[in-house]
Amino acid sequence: MEGRGWKLLKTAASVVFLWLLVDRAFPSIPLSFISHEGAPLPDPQAEPEQRSERERGPWTEKRRGDLFTITPRATYDVTALVANKERYWQGPTGALAPWDFVLTWGELTREPYLSKVSYVQTGRFYNWSTSDESLDLAYIVSHSANTHLIPATSRVASVLRRIHRGDVVRLEGDLVDVAGPGGMTWKTSLSRADSGEGGCELMVVRAVTIGARRFR
Repeated sequence: MEGRGWKLLKTAASVVFLWLLVDRAFPSIPLSFISHEGAPLPDPQAEPEQRSERERGPWTEKRRGDLFTITPRATYDVTALVANKERYWQGPTGALAPWDFVLTWGELTREPYLSKVSYVQTGRFYNWSTSDESLDLAYIVSHSANTHLIPATSRVASVLRRIHRGDVVRLEGDLVDVAGPGGMTWKTSLSRADSGEGGCELMVVRAVTIGARRFR
């Protein structure tokens, strides 16, 4: 009986390991099992669409026991290539917005920008660099953004977890300001042309499209 139990345990562990391996190496396979609808392929050449939010007021959400007040500032629809991705775990901000994506769109998704601009994330900020002086630096600023992502649903969270650098995605939702525990305030940028502190977008993601699948 002990031998049989050990074999069952080993089999279960092997299945879990294999699933994690597939989830990491071939994320499109697990994504196919998540409820979705068909959608056109995302076009990263498109400019983000932003409209002032006037219909909805603030709402509250609890994440990991912390209560947040979320105030919508604008609806936001962005299609982009994910140039980098960082996962955050610690504190209230990690509970609310677990992922930062460096989003790039327009000519940044093509050569010469694609291979000549690099992106690094640290401490909720991002930096880009290039050694090619012929590139339009202002264009890089206005067509890349470090975006803090707040998943609106567990399904959206599951999809965001499976997105990797190099994926082209469409994110739909709201740019928001947040008030949290201990007097925490976190404000979104409403401009694509800013940089530095306060230049990141803080987004509630209500729908994600990757490939021809739209999740919400």
